[in-house]
Amino acid sequence: MVPLPLFKLASLFVRHISKYGANRIKIQAHEHPSLRRIAAKYGQTIHQITMRVSVASLRDVAAEKRAKEKAEAPTVKTAEQVKADEEKAAAKAAAAAKAAAAGTKEKVSSYDPSRSIWTRKFRPIPEAKAVDLFADVLGDAFVLLVAGGLITYEYVKSKSKPDQNSVRIAELAELLKDEERRVAELEEVEKKQQHRVDVLEQALELLKSERAAGKVKTA
Repeated sequence: MVPLPLFKLASLFVRHISKYGANRIKIQAHEHPSLRRIAAKYGQTIHQITMRVSVASLRDVAAEKRAKEKAEAPTVKTAEQVKADEEKAAAKAAAAAKAAAAGTKEKVSSYDPSRSIWTRKFRPIPEAKAVDLFADVLGDAFVLLVAGGLITYEYVKSKSKPDQNSVRIAELAELLKDEERRVAELEEVEKKQQHRVDVLEQALELLKSERAAGKVKTA
C-alpha cells in the first residue's frame, strides 16, 4: 500500500492558508494607522520605481540622442525668426513679472530629456492607491516567503534522506557479491570432489594392474 504524501498535503494546506494571511495583511494596511502611514510612504516609493522601470523599458535612447544633436546643431536665423524669439522672451518675462506681482509662482515643468530616468520624479499617486500598491506587494511577498520556506524545507529534508535508488543499488550489489561468493565456494567444492574422484580412479587402475600382474604370476 502506497503511503499518503502527508508533507505535500500539509504544504498545500499551508500555501492555501498563506493567501488568507496575505489578505489579512492588506486589510490591516488600510485599517491600522501606523501601518497605513508606512504603506502610503513606501507605496509611493514602489510607484516611483515601477514608473522608472516602465519608462526605461519603453525609452528610445537613440531617438533622444538624435533629437538632442539636432537641437544643438547651429542654425542661421532670419530677421523674422530673431524678432519672433525676442517677442516670445519678452512675453515670458512679462508673464513671470505678473505672476510674481500677484504673489503666485509660475509652475515650471521639471522634464529634462537629458536627465537620467532613475533620478526623475514622477507625479505621486493618491494615498489610497499607494496603500493598495504597498499592501499588494507585501501580501505577495508573504505568500512567496511561505512558499520559499516550504520548498527550502522540502529540499533540505530530501537531501538528508538517503536516496532510494542508491540504497536499492547497494542492496543489489551486496546480493551479487553473495552470489559470487557462493559460486566460488561451489567451484572449490567441485574441485575437491573432482580431485577425490581422480584419486579413486588412480587407485582402481593401480588395483586392476596389481591383480592382472598377480594372475600372470600364478599362471
